[in-house]
Amino acid sequence: MLQPKKLCLTALLSFLPGFLVAQNEGPLPQSILDLPLQPVKINTNPGPEYSDAQRDYAMVIGADRTAKGRIWAAWVAGGDSPRAYFVAASSDDDGKTWSEPRLVIDAPDAPTGLEASVLVGNFWTDPTGRLWLFYDQSLHMFDGRAGLWAITCDNPDDENPVWSEPRRIWHGMTLNKPTVLSNGEWLLPISLWTRDRIGVPELREKGYADLDAVRMANVFVSTDQGTTWTRRGGVMFPETDFDEHMVVELKDGRLWMMARTKYGIAESFSSDQGRTWSAPKPSSIQNVSARFFLRRLASGNLLLVKNGPLDQRLKSRSHMMAFLSKDDGQTWQGGLLLDERNGVSYPDGFQSPDGVIHIVHDRGRASEREILMHRFTEADILAGKLITPGSEIKMMVSKATGPVITGRLYNGIELPPEWPPKNGDPKSYAPMPVPYLQHKPKVIPIDRGRQLFVDDFLIESTSLKRTWHQARKHEANPVFKPETAEELASTGLEGNEQAVCYLGHGGVFHDPEENLYKMFYTAGWRGGLALATSTDLLNWQRPKSDTLTGNLLLPSGRDWAGGDNSVWLDVNARNPLERVKLMTDRRPHTLHVSPNGQVWSQGVSTGKAGDYCSFFYNPFRKVWCYSIKQDGPHGRSRWYAENSDFLKGADWSNSVYWCNADHLDQPDPEVGDPAQLYSLNAVAYESLMLGEFYIHLGPNNKICDQGKFPKITEIKLGFSRDGFHWDRPDRQPFIAATRKEGDWDRAYIHGTTGVCVVKDDEIWFPYTGYSGSAPNGHRGMYSGAAIGMAILRRDGFASMDAAETGGTLTTEAVAFNGRCLHVNAAVKGSLTVEVLDENGQVISPYTQENCEVFQGDQTRTLIRWKGTETLDAVRGTPVKFRFHLRDGSLYAFWMESTP
Repeated sequence: MLQPKKLCLTALLSFLPGFLVAQNEGPLPQSILDLPLQPVKINTNPGPEYSDAQRDYAMVIGADRTAKGRIWAAWVAGGDSPRAYFVAASSDDDGKTWSEPRLVIDAPDAPTGLEASVLVGNFWTDPTGRLWLFYDQSLHMFDGRAGLWAITCDNPDDENPVWSEPRRIWHGMTLNKPTVLSNGEWLLPISLWTRDRIGVPELREKGYADLDAVRMANVFVSTDQGTTWTRRGGVMFPETDFDEHMVVELKDGRLWMMARTKYGIAESFSSDQGRTWSAPKPSSIQNVSARFFLRRLASGNLLLVKNGPLDQRLKSRSHMMAFLSKDDGQTWQGGLLLDERNGVSYPDGFQSPDGVIHIVHDRGRASEREILMHRFTEADILAGKLITPGSEIKMMVSKATGPVITGRLYNGIELPPEWPPKNGDPKSYAPMPVPYLQHKPKVIPIDRGRQLFVDDFLIESTSLKRTWHQARKHEANPVFKPETAEELASTGLEGNEQAVCYLGHGGVFHDPEENLYKMFYTAGWRGGLALATSTDLLNWQRPKSDTLTGNLLLPSGRDWAGGDNSVWLDVNARNPLERVKLMTDRRPHTLHVSPNGQVWSQGVSTGKAGDYCSFFYNPFRKVWCYSIKQDGPHGRSRWYAENSDFLKGADWSNSVYWCNADHLDQPDPEVGDPAQLYSLNAVAYESLMLGEFYIHLGPNNKICDQGKFPKITEIKLGFSRDGFHWDRPDRQPFIAATRKEGDWDRAYIHGTTGVCVVKDDEIWFPYTGYSGSAPNGHRGMYSGAAIGMAILRRDGFASMDAAETGGTLTTEAVAFNGRCLHVNAAVKGSLTVEVLDENGQVISPYTQENCEVFQGDQTRTLIRWKGTETLDAVRGTPVKFRFHLRDGSLYAFWMESTP
């Protein structure tokens, strides 16, 4: 499949004269901030990756007619997103047929992974016959400054039009054409969006604060036919929604500005050619929050194109209609319905010399993905129907049919168009393929969290040896044992088991609001949902419930706590009523939310599934992920679904096969049963997703029930950098069953929702173990369950080790916004680092000889070079790190903004 190639600038950019350049100490390197100040290469020979068959999106920009009759139109592909880019095509038969894309403007992304967009603009033929294409450039969709650029063409009707070099007019962007005033001046609307529209997190609070005074619907004027443009004034509209303002000159000399707001349309007037403006007020013309089109026609009448009747604000973008005014907008006539369907928006157009009006708009930007043109006259508008020969509506300009591009992740990995992937084979017993390890990004952004050596994603070459490490069970285990009546007695849905408190899956989290660790667990086998709290993960209290007996949050029973559950404390929940999220098995599973775990919403039912499902949050993609238990050819396995909204994620109808155990999961030597995947929980840890694979080794339930001992499950780990594909290079149990009679964690080892908690320099892993025996001697397959802790050095899943003879590790090309390099290392000998360019040449002063030697055992230490402790000289530039290690272990490296 062909896709547009988003280029990546790999060299430091010099600043442009006339722009202030800050010190290279901000949250982003100046070279990255200034990318939108560099002209984008105009692609006048687009390849097949930009064809209708490959594009994924269609948002109209605008259209205009040249002096000889060629129509040019432009639209956006790549999404109304940071991936947006311009596509332009032409028609030589008045819109009946259209060329393949003749021009593309696709801004290069930053090497650090920050995407750049070309999002809005317009075509305009000026009074001299020149064709202009206005377009914006910005990091993300809007970085707080952006920039309006323009190219012009003096021969737009030729077979090979020649376009000027791009030039930057000002900050901000325009979506509408200039207006030629009666005095000959050209008036250009430019919007500089408000701070809430800034999409770059590092710039949202303080970025470009010097521009805050002009964040409004501005007007610029040219008195020299576009050679120069000067800001004349502007309007700050309350409740603005991108402005998208248009200006017409009224017959009395006043300027009338209309702008898009969250409530529809607002207006303002100027009596001094745009220098000052009246206080904005809502217009009597109603509209959805969307772009409209207002233009003076050759007859002197005003044309308005918008969604729906003049006096109605529709609930959606439907019913594109055209109206005429013969009295400068005091009253309106006609009402020609151009397109009655849903999803029609953003009209733009022009009038040809014969009086025919041409309007373009989009339809179903991400679904139908159509750009449409309508051709009609003033008489058609007044008649409310097409009465003029040659008039025509719904003419197809472009229909994109390509696969939807899912996007690029924080680490440079490109997701395939089909996401989640549907090509998994549940019949396979082979390890899961991991595409991003076979096809690495050319440059890997490393600003998101610590960078771990759990695979070869970051490694270009190395002579170091990778060592895997298992969690250490805490000597105080079990830290939480059955004590209450609910926990000790034979209660719950299956009342034949005793002395049980378990995480199945439950959840353990740190709550910053109370500075407490909270453990959601099940009290009694298939019992009620309960809460325990702790300040240190070792000593736990059972706080009294506000609504139930003891510390119960939900009582036992199919209609209450149900069977197995999964709980997530969402400390970043936008809605405080949804701070606690719960999945429980009520046959089927149901999803619930709660502000505090005491009061719960009604359940939203999921699709059919096995009895032990769970969920987790992927913050890298901002989606809730559902780990769905199903039976397959290899026994218990997992299916996957995702949704940005937790409760809407209950729809599992589109779930896809995910994974199962494979032939590298060896059977227990005494049992001999093939391994199965009992469950899979995950959590974001630093720069990747950490997965707990519950590997079931048998025996089967009937044998265990007859023998009254627990079945064997153990926790193994997997790592994912795209949130779906799991790399499982180490098949040793991370938390093992002891298999010894009398041990509290003899077998049936379970982790928990949330997987782990970072505490100081360690990672703590809560887990449940079963002994099969209650304190009173009662035995059962699910009796005698308690909770313990397993501990690992922070980042300590795998280390890259060197003996006395030493060795090196060279990373792939990486890029970063941070200033200071830190490592997690335990070194008896020495550790030094040098920085290389993409070709492997050492960059001074970041040489090995100039690097201060590190020796010691630190989970966070700064790497320094003589004379500097920052990497300011290479911020935003692809580089490679070469670690020189002797007699030591390197666990991770990462960038921070300060030492």
